[in-house]
Amino acid sequence: MSEHTKPVTLKLLGVIVDRARTKKVTDILKEDHVRFHFITLGEGTAGSEIMAFLGLNSIDKSLICCLEQENTVSGLMRKISERLHLRKPGKGIAFTTPISGINNAALQLIAKGAAPRGEDEKVETVKCVPKYDMILSVINQGHVDRLMEAAKAAGARGGTVLHGRKIGIEEDVKFFGISVQLEKDIVAILVNHEKKNEIMRAITQSCGMNTDAQGVVIALPVDEIEGLGSVKAATEGE
Repeated sequence: MSEHTKPVTLKLLGVIVDRARTKKVTDILKEDHVRFHFITLGEGTAGSEIMAFLGLNSIDKSLICCLEQENTVSGLMRKISERLHLRKPGKGIAFTTPISGINNAALQLIAKGAAPRGEDEKVETVKCVPKYDMILSVINQGHVDRLMEAAKAAGARGGTVLHGRKIGIEEDVKFFGISVQLEKDIVAILVNHEKKNEIMRAITQSCGMNTDAQGVVIALPVDEIEGLGSVKAATEGE
């Protein structure tokens, strides 16, 4: 089996923190020579009591995402958690989700830290059963409150809103492969895997394609979380 057809497991590491703490995360990524990372600005959606419970008291948020190999991502996540004290209230959230495929040129750059060579091929990764899920809803602007009311009624505790914006005349922002036009909002909600379907159904009924919100709702598997210790204990005990 050739090198670029071997199964390789990659993870996407996401960190949601108060906007003022963004540079602390990116400094750690630079220290570890993480080549692929991007920052999206967002807003918290939970009510003040829930925000305080989750440890996310500021409404201005940043979502920092990067790609890392499975054998190193846990160490990187721990370093971020320790440096930013994510296990204390008010510090933020970090999570990982498996990547199902990546082009070979990007994979070589991540794995070897060298300029890519050879054909640009898709590389499949190992699948896993998630403990948690990130629900992503892309909706027309102006419907976030209605979406969150439906999600909370179904068991969600809060989320983060990311605003789409144009980056060129013919080019739209892409977030996890979703093309996002100027008038769209992306709502990201971390949930226990067992609650995923119920919350997605509630969001779809309230803000789906057949409503004026015209929402598209998808879920991504999440296998590790830092910064939601109290929520993990509460949900796993239900």
